[in-house]
Amino acid sequence: MNPKKKRNKNRRRARKLAEQAWEAADDNNLDLAVKIIRRAVEFDPGNPVLWNDQGMLLLRLNDDDQAADAFQAAISLAPDFAEAYAHLAQVRVREGNVSQAVVLQREAVKNKPESERHQKQLAAFKALSGLHSNSILPLSAKAATQGDSDECDVERALKSEYPDLATRVRNLDWLAIEESLTRKGYTRLRALLSAEHCNSLRMMFDDDTLFSQTVKMNKSRFGKGVYRYFGSPLPRLVDAIRRVFYPHVSKIANVWQRLLEEDEQYPPDWEEFRIRCAEAGQSAPTPLLLRYETGGFNAPHQDIRGDVYFPLQLVIIVSPLADPSDTDEVGFTGGEFLFCDQPERKKTDRCRIPAGLGDAVLFCTRARLVHIGGVYGLKPVKHGMDRLQSGIRYALGVPFHEYF
Repeated sequence: MNPKKKRNKNRRRARKLAEQAWEAADDNNLDLAVKIIRRAVEFDPGNPVLWNDQGMLLLRLNDDDQAADAFQAAISLAPDFAEAYAHLAQVRVREGNVSQAVVLQREAVKNKPESERHQKQLAAFKALSGLHSNSILPLSAKAATQGDSDECDVERALKSEYPDLATRVRNLDWLAIEESLTRKGYTRLRALLSAEHCNSLRMMFDDDTLFSQTVKMNKSRFGKGVYRYFGSPLPRLVDAIRRVFYPHVSKIANVWQRLLEEDEQYPPDWEEFRIRCAEAGQSAPTPLLLRYETGGFNAPHQDIRGDVYFPLQLVIIVSPLADPSDTDEVGFTGGEFLFCDQPERKKTDRCRIPAGLGDAVLFCTRARLVHIGGVYGLKPVKHGMDRLQSGIRYALGVPFHEYF
């Protein structure tokens, strides 16, 4: 085989291996993913994208040193590779070297100035390093300097824009919610969103400008559906939902921290928690819209991305359930929210929570609280969606922490 044909063959092998590596990562098999991506790099060592992928997977494995080496290799091969600069900046922040992170993030912005995500991350790093001006001061810090309440400017504005939502969340029976979450690991919230807000969210799904990533899942073992991750800035309604919920769920999370005898506490407002995520190199938005058609499902799983995460997560159904008495109404059947302990003894032990238009489920992200032998501990859990029998089901997923 002549050298050119061999190079082309190796490149095809490398691309295939890279796809397999990310499939393994999606299955939370990170050790295998790193082994596969390293093999891909061996086949095509001059490909900066493969080096960048290797760094990203090593980051998820918390191997910061080797991740940094991989990102630097990508930059040496492609000095204008914005993503590699941004990822290396995240490593430096995790190491506590924020000033170097600012320099690297500036390079990311310079090489991809149209990226709002890179610009937002640069502003966050500048704020952390004390290099910011008032124009990019974190919103929570602005509020503090003005002698205002704990709420930041944007939270007050969003509450004014969505007063019904703010009132609805404030008036929920939070004591009962805490009790249900502590006892079962989940709770259902009836009619959280209005039909108007649900319709607004459904209409967003086909607007490509709102999303940074689309995942089309069609695997018999894992799920069948389409997941679209919002880009930055978030739509104001989505931002409002996360911000009005966070102060209430952070109180619950902090009660659990005390019961578990953990010293670390969650900040009382979301903007402060956002800064904590940024310090760990996590600045990508997490909310997403999910769409399932007949036959769609989501196998029980955990959402594990990032060192900093929040123990509770919210999902809101924004499509109507089918009404058997109304043959003209468009709605879905099946598609119940699933919640189960791990290890799962049998499928019949899964909790199936039906939810329709505007209903929400607040649930534990990775583990629920258990009380055994006079002490509290954590029981791993998973969540998913039962198979959709008919219709189309849209849902808004709202994790409270940011990702890489």
